[in-house]
Amino acid sequence: MPYISCLLVVIGLYTSLALGAVSCPNTLAFYNPNLRTACFNATWFIVPVPKSSAESVVKPFKLVTPPTSDKSLFPNGLPAGTHPVVVSTGLQNDIRMSLLQIKEALFSGSIYVPYTDRLNDGKTPFNYAVRNYIGGLNGEDVRGLIPAGVATLTGTTVFVASFIPENDAYASVAPNEFIAQVKKVIVPNPISGPEVKPEAFDLDFGTTRSPLYTDKTIHALVNQPIILTNSLCQRNTHYFNETFTAPTSRSGNVTLYGPTSGSVPRELAGKYSKQGGYSANAEVVGYNPEDCSTAAARLDPKALQ
Repeated sequence: MPYISCLLVVIGLYTSLALGAVSCPNTLAFYNPNLRTACFNATWFIVPVPKSSAESVVKPFKLVTPPTSDKSLFPNGLPAGTHPVVVSTGLQNDIRMSLLQIKEALFSGSIYVPYTDRLNDGKTPFNYAVRNYIGGLNGEDVRGLIPAGVATLTGTTVFVASFIPENDAYASVAPNEFIAQVKKVIVPNPISGPEVKPEAFDLDFGTTRSPLYTDKTIHALVNQPIILTNSLCQRNTHYFNETFTAPTSRSGNVTLYGPTSGSVPRELAGKYSKQGGYSANAEVVGYNPEDCSTAAARLDPKALQ
């Protein structure tokens, strides 16, 4: 089944199941009727890991050296011998394609290695997808089964996951302290339990007035084309230019759980303290898979602003 048709089937099924309401509006569906669009209420963290660990994870590809001398992107540079990894989680709201709409939001989480050298030219950055997770609201993890299956067939390996909190992008647990957790669902049992849900990653963070990175950093990293498993690439373009974008600088701890307790590669597992992050509402356009050089060439510079 063609990529677009697959997504239409998924959206049709989820429209019939939808029960919830959106929390931020989709403003790009009108201009992109044949593409997947949504408003993504998310938190992203940049985690410097040992460069050797990142190199091991992205094989057979190599890494592009991040432009740490560009102070508009890396005002504090990066620790010596490290490479950035982007960890994110949030709610995909008001998901649309053509005249169809998923009225209930879906959770989405990911771990990416940016600045991956897909073209082997030493300069063009891509995102290598380490892990992708999807799940439904209010503990209904199985709502992620169909989109996860379709995405995997079209080149993006996605795992069904359970998200905490169950109905929002993150939860407040104390003054200026928020949490978000992702657990990979291995054995789902939504009726009686027990379920097998090993930890994937946790975020524990607050708002900061001394950010480690700029808005432009996040825009540049999340908008790098994604390397798919089928020799193609995909643009998931994020725009941060709406009145309700509400960008907020974060600082906090990121815990990535290794294969003994979760699903993250052991090379990246660990607790990373005092990391820099960013929360915002992004308008997202998901383009169809395309040749990787084409995906890089068509990157919209407006999304990087």
